[in-house]
Amino acid sequence: MFLSDRLGGLLRPARCLACGAPGAWQCCARCLPPDPGDVGPWPLAADPEVALWALGPYRDALRAAVLAGKLDGQPAALTELGRRLGGALAAAGVGADLVTYVAAGRVAGLPRDHAERIAAGGAAALGLPMVGLLAPSGGRDLGRSRRATRPDRGPPTRPPPTARSRLAGGRVLLVYDLATTGGTLAGAAATLRHAGARHVEAAVLATAPTAVGVGPSGRVASGSRVAPGSQVAPDPRAPPRPTLSGSTGVAVGFLAGLS
Repeated sequence: MFLSDRLGGLLRPARCLACGAPGAWQCCARCLPPDPGDVGPWPLAADPEVALWALGPYRDALRAAVLAGKLDGQPAALTELGRRLGGALAAAGVGADLVTYVAAGRVAGLPRDHAERIAAGGAAALGLPMVGLLAPSGGRDLGRSRRATRPDRGPPTRPPPTARSRLAGGRVLLVYDLATTGGTLAGAAATLRHAGARHVEAAVLATAPTAVGVGPSGRVASGSRVAPGSQVAPDPRAPPRPTLSGSTGVAVGFLAGLS
């Protein structure tokens, strides 16, 4: 757990981040029900081969909670929302061998480790290792670039990240905070596949309609989805499930090292 999360637990107000109801941090049941309902998967618009999971649409109470975690000094809320996301994915039957996230570059101002915090909560709920497989992309800060975009030009795109390690197959759950166009997730998923991942799915707290593609049935077949409460059948072609090496948190079963 992040040290700031522990300290935040002593300092944060015990209220719902969306409606302000007392004693309901981070969200009350009215604003964000314990059972979020349908969490996916849907085809990612920018890459329909990637299955996209989300707690819900980026609006109303969920939007308020996410913004509070990112901008209002409530980063611990992102970890807890990540736990909710992981719990919802477990109930939906998602399967993966490890969790990673879209890493953010270092910039001045508020911490930008949003995806890492969400991934930490999600991995804990799923009982999976979390590994930082992706190095931050270069270039200008995307948020600042959006604010500086001219009206006659399209929104800026984030350069794809680079892989820190090679993978010997395996199923990777890629976590990010939001999906607006899906371009960032598509680039990161492509990097992971190029690094050797056998299957990549994406999970976010909230998604915009523009990030969701529509297939023949409006859905994609999740390659790792199983019936709730059942176990993932082993794939004879897949390498062994990763194990943790000491306290480093490195999933050595799939990490082949940089070549």
